[in-house]
Amino acid sequence: MEGSKAKPTKRELIILTWERLDCAPIGEDELSAIQKAIRDHTGQDESPAAIARVLADEGAELRHPEVIEFDARWREAKIESESANFKGLEALLAGKPLRLSKAEALIAKLETLRQRSDEQAEKEVRRVAVSGRQLAELLAKDSTLDQLQRAEHAEIAEWLKVWVQTPNLFADWLDLRRRSPEFQKKFGASSKLR
Repeated sequence: MEGSKAKPTKRELIILTWERLDCAPIGEDELSAIQKAIRDHTGQDESPAAIARVLADEGAELRHPEVIEFDARWREAKIESESANFKGLEALLAGKPLRLSKAEALIAKLETLRQRSDEQAEKEVRRVAVSGRQLAELLAKDSTLDQLQRAEHAEIAEWLKVWVQTPNLFADWLDLRRRSPEFQKKFGASSKLR
């Protein structure tokens, strides 16, 4: 779209690309081409099933078994890719004691994932952080841990709370937090995390 024309919606882009392909019936190759056009135009991925639904509404003939098989493979690959992204965050959810330095590294990984993620994956990243915070709060009250471990988990819970609420400000907040007299008194030598 040139000049003052608005960008096409995702639905319009699907239909325009389908019309340019000038093909029937629709199967994996056509859906792949439409996915690529969407990704190139919006930077987002769209499921083959969602594309097929739009095309079916427009009267396109679908090769249903091929569409279903392609969508299943696409979803499986997406799940595998996303789970690989979350690899290493298990320690945050394991319910075992963490050191502040390890927690900081895990929060940095959460932030990296958040910045690279689409909206759905970002929700999952935040869900992991919230679950990690809840576990840290429980560990902060666990009488089987020593006082320093409980204090570290109370601190980790606070870090995760701040990160979930204001991820863009977290690094600056953490730097200020480490310099605070309260933090220095509690953690002293262990406050030199970097």
